Amino acid sequence: MSVSTTPPPPRPAKKRGLGCLGCGCLILALLVLLLVGLVGGVLFMGYRTAIGLTTATPPAIPAFKGSDELYQSTRQKIADFDHDVKSHQAATVRFTADEINILIARNPDVINNHIQAFVSLSATEGRLQASLPTDALSDGFLKDRYFHVDTTFEVHFDPTGKSVNVIPNTLQLGDRVLAGPSAGDDRAAQSFMRSFTPAFNQSFNSGIRKNPDGALLLDQAKSIEIEDSQQVIETQ
Repeated sequence: MSVSTTPPPPRPAKKRGLGCLGCGCLILALLVLLLVGLVGGVLFMGYRTAIGLTTATPPAIPAFKGSDELYQSTRQKIADFDHDVKSHQAATVRFTADEINILIARNPDVINNHIQAFVSLSATEGRLQASLPTDALSDGFLKDRYFHVDTTFEVHFDPTGKSVNVIPNTLQLGDRVLAGPSAGDDRAAQSFMRSFTPAFNQSFNSGIRKNPDGALLLDQAKSIEIEDSQQVIETQ
């Protein structure tokens, strides 16, 4: 099974109902859009490729339920940060992995589309393990299959271009390793990553800027990164 050496940018998903793409929702949007973008790109590349990168049964993804108290405190943190950004006050917000996971677990679009996702944060790197039924995105093109992604990544903010960049360090789709030491000298995988990474980042930033709150956040951001095992957003 080979991957096209010139993969097109990921096609837009039919439904991305992520709700707010503003200040506090940026992290949730980033993670889910990362998954959606990967799925869209693979499906766009063709049926045989998609079959090879999906499974007939859902992979085991760590579950996170969390408490109502954690959910409410996280929402309050988001509200406070949003208030400061809209008031043009310098502010810093830090999200732990548990706080990100509770936002994912309680998001109705994640629930309704039967997406499973779990986030880990370690030092300056994040990890996303996720799966979803291909029925949710393939418009009948690929039924009764499950797409699985396991990726580690860094998040950087470009203060000049006012944009967020996600840099995958490792990436595995189904049983196929596309980035990281295990990928070896797979030129097709390297070509895919060279095409996918900038296309995803461009799409992600465009999506954020379509929402007035998201555009405000990017314009006022000073840094957006993973630091000390937390996702940190700082504005000026």
